[in-house]
This record gives sequence, C-alpha cells and structure tokens, in this order.
Amino acid sequence: MGTISSLSRAVSGLRANQAALTTTAHNLSNVNTPGYVRQQVLMIDSSYQRIGENATSLLQIGLGTDIQEIRQVRDYFLDLAYRCENGRYGFYKSQSEAIDEIENILGETEGEAFSKILNDVWQSMNELSKHPEGLETRGSFIQNASMFMEKANLISKQLNEYQSNLNNEISSKVKRVNEIGEQIYKMNKAVVTKEAGGGNANDYRDVRNLLVDELSYLVDINTKEDFQGNILISVENVPFVTVGEHWSLGVVQAEDFSQLVDPYWPHLSEVGPPAITHKLFNADNPVGPQYDNNKGELKGLIISRGTRTANYTDMANQTIYEEEIKPSTIMTIQAQFDNLIHGIVTTINNVLSPVVGGPPGTMDPNAPYGLNGEQGIELFTRKYMDRYDGVGDFNEEDASNAFSLYSAGNIEINPDILVDYNKLTISAELGVNGDSSVVEEILTKWQVPFSLLEPGTSGTYNFSDYYNAFIANLGNRGSSINNQVANQEVLTNQIDNQRKQLMGVSTDEELGNMIKYQHAYNASARVVTVVDQMIARIIDQTGVVGR
Repeated sequence: MGTISSLSRAVSGLRANQAALTTTAHNLSNVNTPGYVRQQVLMIDSSYQRIGENATSLLQIGLGTDIQEIRQVRDYFLDLAYRCENGRYGFYKSQSEAIDEIENILGETEGEAFSKILNDVWQSMNELSKHPEGLETRGSFIQNASMFMEKANLISKQLNEYQSNLNNEISSKVKRVNEIGEQIYKMNKAVVTKEAGGGNANDYRDVRNLLVDELSYLVDINTKEDFQGNILISVENVPFVTVGEHWSLGVVQAEDFSQLVDPYWPHLSEVGPPAITHKLFNADNPVGPQYDNNKGELKGLIISRGTRTANYTDMANQTIYEEEIKPSTIMTIQAQFDNLIHGIVTTINNVLSPVVGGPPGTMDPNAPYGLNGEQGIELFTRKYMDRYDGVGDFNEEDASNAFSLYSAGNIEINPDILVDYNKLTISAELGVNGDSSVVEEILTKWQVPFSLLEPGTSGTYNFSDYYNAFIANLGNRGSSINNQVANQEVLTNQIDNQRKQLMGVSTDEELGNMIKYQHAYNASARVVTVVDQMIARIIDQTGVVGR
C-alpha cells in the first residue's frame, strides 16, 4: 500500500509540473502578444493521511500535489484606475487635436497668416488714401481685398469641412463602440462556457480585457464581473453589456436643421408623438473634473465639433453663446472669426454703399461715386442676394436665412469691380477724383472698437486688435488643453507601466521557472522510476521463490 501511495504521489507531481511547464511555455510564446497577461500555476497539497499522533501534533503523510488554479497575474484596482485615467486622456486628447487642426487652418503657425493679409489690406488702403484716383492704388487695394475675401472664405470652408470630418469620425467611433460591445458579449459567452466545463479561459479573458481597455478610451464606462465570469459594462451609466444582452448605439440629428449627428440609445428612445430621444450625452449637464465626467474620446469629439455651423449672429445673445457656442472649440472659432469678417465687410460696404433712413433701407443719395460716375456700389457682395431689391430697398440680413448674411463663405468681391476698377466708389463728389475723405473714413472706422471678443466680457476691439485677441484666446485654450493632455498622459502611462510590471511576461523569470519545474518534473519521474524498479524486483523475486 505504501509503495502504491508513493507512486500516486509521484504521478501527481508529474502532472502538476507538466501543467506548470506548459503554462510557462505558453507565457514565453505570447511574450509579444498585445494584451496578454502572464499566467501562473498555483499548486496545493492534495490531502493527508493520518497515521497517528503524539503529544503535540498529528502524524500525517501527504498524498501528493494538486493544481488549485491557473490564474492571470493582474491587479483589479490597477485596471480600474487605468481605465478611468485612459478615458480622461482620450477626452482631452481629442480636443487638443481639434485645436491643433484649427491653428493650422488659420495659418498662424505655418503658411500664410491671416494677420498678414489683414495688414496688407490696411496698408493698401493707406496708399489708396494718398492716391484715390490712381488705377494702380485702386487695383492694389482691390487685389488685397480679394485675397482677404478668398482667405476668409477658405478658412470658413476648411472649418466647416473639419467640422464635417469630425462628424464622420464620431459616426465611426460609434460604430467601433458597438463592435466592441458585441465582441465583449461574445467573449463573455466563451469565458462562461469554458470555465463552466472546468477549462482555462484566460486567453479569452485577455482578449476581453484588451477590448475593455479600448472601450474605456472611447467612452466613460463602469465595469464589474459577476460570479459566472461575465463582465458587465455600463456606458454613461446606461447598461451596455449585460448577461445575455448587449445594447447598440445609433446616431440622430444633433439639432433641427443640422447636418451633424449625435449618438443615442434607440432602445430607450420613443418615436412619439411626442418623440423622446435619449442621447448618450446630455448637453444640459456641465462637463468637467469636478463632475467626474471628463472621460471618453467620443465626448471630447462631440464637444469640440458642436451641434451646427456657427456664425456671427450667435454672438448677439450671451445666454445662447455661453450654453451652445462656447463649450465647442470649432463653433467658438466659427462665430468669432465670422464676427470679424462681418465687421470688416459691413464697415467698408456701409461707407461705399451706405444705407440710411427714409424709405426703409434705401441708399443715401449722397453715397460716394466711382470714376465712371456710378454711385454706391458695394465692394463685398452676397453670393445669392443683391444688396438692394427691385425698388431700391436694402435687403436686410436675417439670422434665419443664411443666404442673407454678410457671412464668411457667403460673400465675395463684387465681380463688376474686379472687371472695372473705375467702379470703386471712393469719391465723395461726382467728378472729384482726388478726394481721399471716403477712404480716410474707412481707415478711421478700422481703428474704432467694433466688438467684444465674447459676449459678456469687458473691452471692445478694433479689427486688428480683435484678431490678435482672437488668436491669443485660441492659444490660451490650446495651452490649457495641452497641459491637461500632458499631465493625463504621464498619469495614464504611470499606471499602465505598473500594470505591465505585474502582468507582463519576463523571459528571464519564465526561463528560471522552466528550469525549476523541469527539475521538479525530473524528480517526480525519478521517484516513479525507483518505485517501478522496486515493484519489478519484488514481482521478479517473488516469482522465483514460488516456483
């Protein structure tokens, strides 16, 4: 009985160390596999046989070794901390990239800066005031004004295109979130099925945890694991992956008449009437570290993009500006930049083609003249609406009609003036071509403060100072976000490095373990050999005696 027990104990050692060698080899073969967590074999004593006792203790003989668990070496709390900080990193990183792109569009860091174009317009007006009758000075002014208009329209177009690109990126991120949710749901089923049958599902868990890490960068999540091995996930406090179910996000129009979309929960929304749309992010809730909701690249993209294309009319109402425009980097830039363009365009136009009282919106009969004798021709025209209607009334700007606005993207240099510089109306009196008073009036108004940078702030700016303050404000906003990105990146990497030190595979350590388990395996094999020789000798010798 003792011999057979010794053989059984040796065999259990063979099995346990074979499993340890297999696990070590598995670790080494996956040393460069993304998301792989090293595995460790936990061995325990199988059981004990009592053979007696003395005055102080029981006398027992061990019956071998069992494998308690092949576990993943990871820290649950480090995982939670990493996913939390990774979400914040994604939130600020997306906003930082948006500001970098806007700075490139404005050309203040490289390329032809818009500030230089403004200065060129100013300089050409100064020259024009000295020689208002000269076609050369008129041409220089008109060409600089044309470059100003082309650059303004280009910046407006690029801002709108970038906003549209962000919108496409948001749709793509929503699709990826849904794909991750479906994959995690499938991994849950694989883990539960494998472990219910007594198998090792650690590789499935690695894939699942890597997906959860990616999801934490995209959206604000909460996770927990149930007793069966399912990982349960909520996104923005709404269940996303549950036992036996996963919910997908959809996209819906960000606001009425907008071409932009927001993510929403179809299963929580109602078609109506009245229609109830449960969006992923509630725009009425403030976002910030004090609310612990500054997480997720998707939220950062939506905030940066905004809900629609903004223009100068959004600067008129402080409440609307504070609630709808200011949180969004792109909408803020669109509104502030358009406010500058509208100010310059209308200031020049209203001097060259003034609109006064009398019959509503009619042109001033004392409007300045061109060299050809024509009166009151505007320099900047709306692309789809004339300055005056058929009876001579001024076509007023209407905030509800984008085509009626002197807004960047909707205006151009008057094509008639481009063809004939004589039509530039800068003479106060008919036939007096050397009069500089009209141009000097524009130069004077150029220096007069025309607007606040933001509604509710103090201090108004002229055109040049406004643009400088505009760029400085963007730079401050970018600097603040970049500092947060840098700090968040350091913190996220620190936590991730701690995880990797714990979870990562060390080839030196694993090779040491392999030697250790190989020696233990050989020792167990030696016991089996010795017991086998003992049994063989007993059988052989007993057989001889019995003949």
